[in-house]
Amino acid sequence: MICGKIRKAALALLSACLIMLFTGCSFGMSGDTLLASPRLTDEQNEIYTALTASVGSVNLRYPHTGEHRSAFVIHNLDSEPTNEAIVFYEKKGDPASADLQTVSGLRVGFLDMDENGKWQSVYEMSAKGSGINSVTFSKLGSDKERLLISYTLPGSSDKLMSVLDYSAGKAVLLGTVNYSACTIQSGIPEAGSEFLACFNRDAANKAATFSTYKINEKGVFEQLYPSVSLNGNITQFDRITASKCLIMGKETDCIAVDYLCGENLYGTDMLYFAGSSFETAATVVRDGKDTVYQRRSNAYTPKVNSADIDSDGILDVPVTSPLPGYEKNTYPEQLCAVIWYRQNCDKIEAGAYTYVDKNGDYILTFPGRWVGMVTATANASENSVTFWKYEGSLEANKYPLLTVKTVLKTAESQSQPTTRDGYRKFYEDDEMSIFVKGIMYEGLSLTEDEIAAALTVIPKNG
Repeated sequence: MICGKIRKAALALLSACLIMLFTGCSFGMSGDTLLASPRLTDEQNEIYTALTASVGSVNLRYPHTGEHRSAFVIHNLDSEPTNEAIVFYEKKGDPASADLQTVSGLRVGFLDMDENGKWQSVYEMSAKGSGINSVTFSKLGSDKERLLISYTLPGSSDKLMSVLDYSAGKAVLLGTVNYSACTIQSGIPEAGSEFLACFNRDAANKAATFSTYKINEKGVFEQLYPSVSLNGNITQFDRITASKCLIMGKETDCIAVDYLCGENLYGTDMLYFAGSSFETAATVVRDGKDTVYQRRSNAYTPKVNSADIDSDGILDVPVTSPLPGYEKNTYPEQLCAVIWYRQNCDKIEAGAYTYVDKNGDYILTFPGRWVGMVTATANASENSVTFWKYEGSLEANKYPLLTVKTVLKTAESQSQPTTRDGYRKFYEDDEMSIFVKGIMYEGLSLTEDEIAAALTVIPKNG
């Protein structure tokens, strides 16, 4: 049953577990500045002309990440029939003094259309940071959409979130939040439609906190729930995933905080919504010591993140464990299983025991009879992995059960026969082919149907 569910979840896993991006509406996890300013559209040229007519010559500035990457963000901010334009820029020096090299600090301009359908500048304000990280919009639990601008800060990896209300041709700052990682979350009735979830890391004190914010019915930006202390070993936030857990048999909201805590060492802190606040495992889970989730990555095991691995609606958190025979090897030499722990706070237990391909091409879910009985060896030159019955040492492997081989599409590989050396083609797309070779061994061998259910291919083209 688990194998079948994992097979159905292949594409979801690709985006949720093996691609290292921030989830949802996110701010500050990745992204680079544009190397060159894009060519302006006709509408952007009209906005630019109206802006410079009002404030003078400008250098446009572009958001680094997020959905809106243009210096011109066009959106209906005030529910009137026409859109507004938000523009990010620095003012150039005064042409009268020939001081064209000096620029002002970062600015945010707002433009609207007049009764003739012409753009005109209506409001300008100083930005709160040195660069634009991202731009998004959210009601944050209220009945009106607000503008959220994430700024980069000089000399710091932290960001600053600025929450603005715009109406009657004027932008009003409702509040700001400093953060290390931040995301817009939803699904908690008490919070309204959406709320802001922010994480802060204090490197000096080795402390990290989680805080939530919303806009109340009076239009005031406020903290929603008390802040929660996280693991003190967080070096860098990696990924934040909102999902569901089980508390007393009832589906409840939770947030998985995946983070880097050492060289190629990752951990996860779980935050559970306990009716009126978020809580950690120390107060929610019956046996809190069972919720220390850590995993390593190396040349054989990719970095993985929390995900609903079996598509049952409940979040699973990955932990790596050396396959039999690798326990005494150094971490870089270990082949590891990835064990996924289901977030049932009455009894957190392993829901799936898997092998994740180093390149993220496939996941093999071990049947129950394999767990503790089967190990694997990798052949880098063949780009293959063979799974064996473990007989006490890696050198004593005499009973290969299954070999999985990945072949990237090239002119040479295209000419290879579908079946050779006992392999059969299991999967093919425009980027790769996957071959399998099953060997019969009493008790541990897999039937063709079992191989089909256990092996989940993750297409290169996603």
